[in-house]
Amino acid sequence: MLRGEQGSATLETILMILVLLPLLFAVVEFGDVFHRWLAQDAATAHAARYAAEVGGDTPEVRARLEESLRDAGIDPRRATIEIAPPRVGWRERVTVSVRTDAQIAVPFVLTTVLPLRSTAVARGELAR
Repeated sequence: MLRGEQGSATLETILMILVLLPLLFAVVEFGDVFHRWLAQDAATAHAARYAAEVGGDTPEVRARLEESLRDAGIDPRRATIEIAPPRVGWRERVTVSVRTDAQIAVPFVLTTVLPLRSTAVARGELAR
């Protein structure tokens, strides 16, 4: 074995680590963001169904949505929640929208904020 080959093996290892480490972090970060978006989407859909049952935007709907977001690891204070219209009757549409920001940090490559948006529509089930 030549003396120069030991140094090149070390250099190759360092270069591969510099390529594979950000790739590993990217997979983990984007997987976490995808999980967060799925949880936010499910919480939004449940809130829309509940808002349709109770007749629109009520404190109970917002409390249940905030609890679902908190259970998913999302801070509801940093979320923008919109429920429109405030009151719905039989078969009227109620729309629930939730927007949050997810921070992505991949070493040596990027650090950015990714906006996550979820919207769900349900029909009112309360006859007025």
